[in-house]
Amino acid sequence: MNDSMIFGGCSVNTIPMASSATGFSTSGTAGFRSTTDECAVVLFRVRTHYSDRSRAEDPIRRRARQSSKRLTVYRSGGQILIEALDAHGVDTLFGIPGIHTLPIYDALYEHHRIHHVMTRHEQGAGYMADGYARVTGRVGVVLTTTGPAAINALTPVGEANAESSPVLLIASGPDDDMTPDSGYLHEMRDQFNTLVSVTGQGKRARTGQEIVAGVAEAMSFVGRRRPRPYVLEVPIGVLKQEYEVEPPTPQMYPPIVPSEADIQKAVELLNVAERPLLFVGGGAQDASREVARLAELLQAKVGVSANGLGVLSADDPRFVDTNDTPGWWISRADVIVAIGTRFDARTRSWIGSPEAELIHIDLDPEVIGRSLPAEVALVGDAAATVEILLSQLNGDRTSSWPEREQRAPEQEDDERTAAILTTLRQVMARDAILFNDMTLVCYRARRFFDVYTPRSFHSPLTYGSLGFSVPAAIGAKIAERQRQVVALCGDGGFMFTAQEVLTAKQERLGLPIVLFNDNCYSAIRRAQDREYEGRHVAVALDNPDFQLLAKSFGIPSVRVVSAKELGSEVQRAFARDLPTLIEVELERFEI
Repeated sequence: MNDSMIFGGCSVNTIPMASSATGFSTSGTAGFRSTTDECAVVLFRVRTHYSDRSRAEDPIRRRARQSSKRLTVYRSGGQILIEALDAHGVDTLFGIPGIHTLPIYDALYEHHRIHHVMTRHEQGAGYMADGYARVTGRVGVVLTTTGPAAINALTPVGEANAESSPVLLIASGPDDDMTPDSGYLHEMRDQFNTLVSVTGQGKRARTGQEIVAGVAEAMSFVGRRRPRPYVLEVPIGVLKQEYEVEPPTPQMYPPIVPSEADIQKAVELLNVAERPLLFVGGGAQDASREVARLAELLQAKVGVSANGLGVLSADDPRFVDTNDTPGWWISRADVIVAIGTRFDARTRSWIGSPEAELIHIDLDPEVIGRSLPAEVALVGDAAATVEILLSQLNGDRTSSWPEREQRAPEQEDDERTAAILTTLRQVMARDAILFNDMTLVCYRARRFFDVYTPRSFHSPLTYGSLGFSVPAAIGAKIAERQRQVVALCGDGGFMFTAQEVLTAKQERLGLPIVLFNDNCYSAIRRAQDREYEGRHVAVALDNPDFQLLAKSFGIPSVRVVSAKELGSEVQRAFARDLPTLIEVELERFEI
């Protein structure tokens, strides 16, 4: 059998463990090996049965349940999948059942450690898995049936890919004998490669053995590689087929760290730096303590990308205020330490071409030196790498940074926007989580909403998908029920995924949804004003009555026209165990 895996668009054939580069074996036993060959483990033994017996006629399964002494038991592909996810610590699935995925849902019937969240659309399920992953750092799992359901999930998977969010998309797929254009249910020409074209990596599992291997590979990305989505496609017949398996054994991998020679190069530069600056991105979200200690030791200023907000608290004296111009600080630094950032297009637009020597720390070697040349490349986990630097750097430093007065905001509507975002910040807890959508108020949020804790500020920055914030906030709230979570959205974006409010109601989530209503696609209208002399086409929105819509959903709602009302209603919403729709009428809004 030709078993293939896809990484970054390249197809790799599996080979026996003794010489395997991917870590998967096609022999009688299979295992996983880290890319550094530091550890390997036998995951399972498999024996396939080619009969399609019903559950009631399965004496082998019945005997296996009755005997607790057996090391191996017969399991359907659906059961193997659920048990593999459970073994890797997955506690939540987001999805909608389909005919082809019923073996998976039947396995969930007797498995109570995994909570299944039934959504109203696969796009909502994908965003929820993304939101779950962003706030926890763990893999968010979305489960779909074949064809249109899997394709519906691709937009949020694309969003997760752009923002380095670890989302596992599990989809049933056609059996190998189901040729395209044969008229089977949910027919697609090439579902697997369509999905992988967005994720860049994945596996089509043709046996129970390969299901376990695929789950293990998807989970190994966390802490070992740049977090990205992964697709696991399991043919319909494989989900029903039974295999004799041993329970999977997840692996714990040591963090990747740079070579000692590269560490020494960085230490030499930093020991003589007079105006060091740390610039942190989303890849440093789990290195908050280490970054703060490094900034203190070096007496360094700390700038952040939008994805890096919260790594260092906004009220830390070393933090470069985003209302200021971070480029001013960067242009005066003599050494820059970039941690977990790819220097995306927005960041490069105000960084320019700094003359400082650059030390670039990132888990993904491909991003180092791609946008800015690096004097020292440190490929490794952010927290582990910074910890090594801390152990070798000289202390007892004094800051050589000049003082600089803050500059006033310049945007024409900053006064209203600042009032909205400042009010939200005042009524939300320090560790509250904010989810933004693609709307004008949210574009300003990184400037006017102070972020104090890691993994608490999220936006669809790069892929830019409307409808992200509400379902992503639902996924986050399910993961962090004890924390405050708020979703911000525009009237246009809200209607993309409005039905997921019912998922929040079903889960009894106290989630304030702040909807900014100006009855148009404002950002596009402004672009038409700016670039096409005000020739407005297809930007006016004939909206529903959002208060009546919320009433039909069976959730509380309110319309506000001032910052004071907004703050009060958000506080009331936190006290409920239902989502609350708070409509902000921007045309009547008073500061």
